[in-house]
Amino acid sequence: MELIRTLREKSQTRHQMELQRQAEDFITLSDFDSSLYIAYQGTPLIPVNEDWTSKEILQELQKIRQNYINSHTPC
Repeated sequence: MELIRTLREKSQTRHQMELQRQAEDFITLSDFDSSLYIAYQGTPLIPVNEDWTSKEILQELQKIRQNYINSHTPC
């Protein structure tokens, strides 16, 4: 039983790491029409407010990446 649980945990860990990698690869910042956007696979989707600081931009980027991860994680 312990072996099965260990294998399941390793599989779940690998899956979470893969989702994290995908989120970082797919959800990035992109320059489009002289403006900065949060993009999904290079497609600009969410304009970055010009008043946002670098910290705020990174927080928004992380929030969207976490949404991606959460939406691909089984309940």
